[in-house]
Amino acid sequence: MSSEKDGLFNVIIVDSTANKIITSVFARTFKDFYDKYDVLEKGKIIILSAMTDRSDEWHENFLKSFKEKVLLSDPAVYVEVALYGTADDDFKLLLVSEHDDIVNKLKVVTKSVETTTGLESEVQLINGGLWLMQDDFKASHPYSPDDYDKTSPLEQWKSQHPLGLQTITQMETKGPLSKEWVRNLLVNAMTSLSVSSLDLIDEEIQIQEYDDLGDGCVLMATWSEGSVFVLWDGRGHVDINLFAYEGIDEEESKSFNLRFQSDTSLRVVLYDEHPRGFGRVVNYKHEFDPDVEPHWS
Repeated sequence: MSSEKDGLFNVIIVDSTANKIITSVFARTFKDFYDKYDVLEKGKIIILSAMTDRSDEWHENFLKSFKEKVLLSDPAVYVEVALYGTADDDFKLLLVSEHDDIVNKLKVVTKSVETTTGLESEVQLINGGLWLMQDDFKASHPYSPDDYDKTSPLEQWKSQHPLGLQTITQMETKGPLSKEWVRNLLVNAMTSLSVSSLDLIDEEIQIQEYDDLGDGCVLMATWSEGSVFVLWDGRGHVDINLFAYEGIDEEESKSFNLRFQSDTSLRVVLYDEHPRGFGRVVNYKHEFDPDVEPHWS
C-alpha cells in the first residue's frame, strides 16, 4: 500500500500467497540495490504478517531479518502479538515498524482486533532497533551526582552490616571422577584457606559425606567461621559453595578453586561471589567502614 507522499510505501503485507523466495529477494533488494527510503516512507513503514503454526516460522524469520538488516536503528521494532480464542493457540500477528509511538499504536490496534474478532490479544515481544549514533554529541544538561536525591541510597549504605563472603562455583569435566577423588580434591583445597580458626590446634575440620541421594555425593566441611559444600552429580559436574565470616577474600576463594582443580581436567563454567550479612548488604566487609561517608554522598 502506498501513501500519498511521492508514491512511497508505508504498509507491506506478507500474506499466505507469499513464499520464502519472494520475501528473500524483497529483503535483498533493499540491502544491495536501493536506499530503503527511496521506496519506503521514513518513520511510517509497517510490515505485517501472521504465523498460524510452526510451518509459518519463516514469516517470523523474515520480519526479524528485515528489521535487523534493513531498518536497523531505533525506532525500528519487531513485535509479536499472540491472539487467543481460536482452535490454534499458535496464531500470532507479526509486525515490523518505524513508528516512534509504536506502543500507543499497538494499544489501538489490539483493542480494535479484540472488538472486531472477539479474540484476546497479548503483546509478547517488542524488540527495538540499534541506538542511533550521534557524532560529537553534547548533552543539553550534563548531570552529576549532585543532581540526584541521595537520601535513600545513603540510608541503605549505612544500614548494611557485611559479615562474610560467599562464592559459588560450577566446574565441569569430560574426564572421570569418583567420590573418593572429589573428597581428596576438597581436602587438598582446604589447605589453601588461611582462615584463622583453621590454624587452631583444638579445632578439627570434619568432612561429612552423603551419597545416598543419587549417583553422586554431597560433601560438607564446616568450622566455626565458615563452611564448604561440594555437590558432585555423579558425572562431570561439580558445585562448590564456600562461605566464611573471616579470613577469606576474593583472591583466596579463587586460590581455593585453583587448588581444587589441580591435577584434574575440571574447568570453571560459572563463578559468583557475594558479600553476605544483613541490612541490604552490597559491599564487602573489607571495603566498608560505617564511620566513613561514601564519596558520592
